[in-house]
Amino acid sequence: MILSISCRKKEIDNPIDDWFQDPPVSPMTQTVKTVIPVGYAASMVIMDMKGLKNTNVKSVQQKSSKLLYIDTNTDYPYKFKGDEYGQMIVAYVQTDENAALASVFFTDMDIVSGSYKLLNVIAFPIILDEFEDKITAVYVSMDINIDIDPATDTGYGLDLTPAEIDLNLGKLNNERVYEKTYTNIAIDQNAWIIDVYHQGTFDNLLDDEFKIYGGQQAVAVEDYDTESSAGVMQMAMIDVGFSADCIKNPTSGFAFMQDVEVATSTNDNDIVFGHVFYEFTPDCDGRVLVDIGTGNFLFSMGKELDLGLY
Repeated sequence: MILSISCRKKEIDNPIDDWFQDPPVSPMTQTVKTVIPVGYAASMVIMDMKGLKNTNVKSVQQKSSKLLYIDTNTDYPYKFKGDEYGQMIVAYVQTDENAALASVFFTDMDIVSGSYKLLNVIAFPIILDEFEDKITAVYVSMDINIDIDPATDTGYGLDLTPAEIDLNLGKLNNERVYEKTYTNIAIDQNAWIIDVYHQGTFDNLLDDEFKIYGGQQAVAVEDYDTESSAGVMQMAMIDVGFSADCIKNPTSGFAFMQDVEVATSTNDNDIVFGHVFYEFTPDCDGRVLVDIGTGNFLFSMGKELDLGLY
């Protein structure tokens, strides 16, 4: 998510216009694309625990766990632009009458935004609150990507397994790394709480309402032959509402973002720094409102920016 903001290319020569620019929206877009399928999977788990059936789900008992094979080509309401849909597999272990621990695997389904691709979500808890009629899923992740060889660079896939992370970190202990002229490092941390309100109808997923809370922190460092860049992005989303009634954008809630970037080269230096306070409005127009902007984003206040979800 963070890497789309690094090394931005200057499009115009006017120094004033070059300094002021619109803030990034891709971190919010990717968050929605990630947490909505997680919330949907949580709903499917609770439905299966309660013995409710769905036409696009096949449930298989495997020892102490359950496997749900979900066809997202059929009766799946959250299809975003640029994504491919096929099969989602959910493995879960019921830990209580109203709780489970689940993992989600996207086999024929790609959730893509820029160079980021969601492949799997490992071990997240699911809790049903019958008094408030809601399901809560907690998604937490930390991803590290270190790439030092441009010949094998396949993009910033922040989806490495623990073994791959250890392997790449081990490369840093090899002194030959420092003879390279190309290095990039990305670290991405996420913690999201997804509340799914079912309006009293577990078997009707079309009337579900999502609430999203949480934050993200991402760091990217690039070092090329004649230039380098570093970026840090922090984002929080508060009481963000989303439903199948409008998949173009969330229709309530707020987001706060801090964006810092420094890029240097033999010919130029570029600095981006600013804070942004976004507001999601009831209008289903695919946009988010910039309430407050500072630094490079000062002149964006009052603008409505396209999220690119649909």
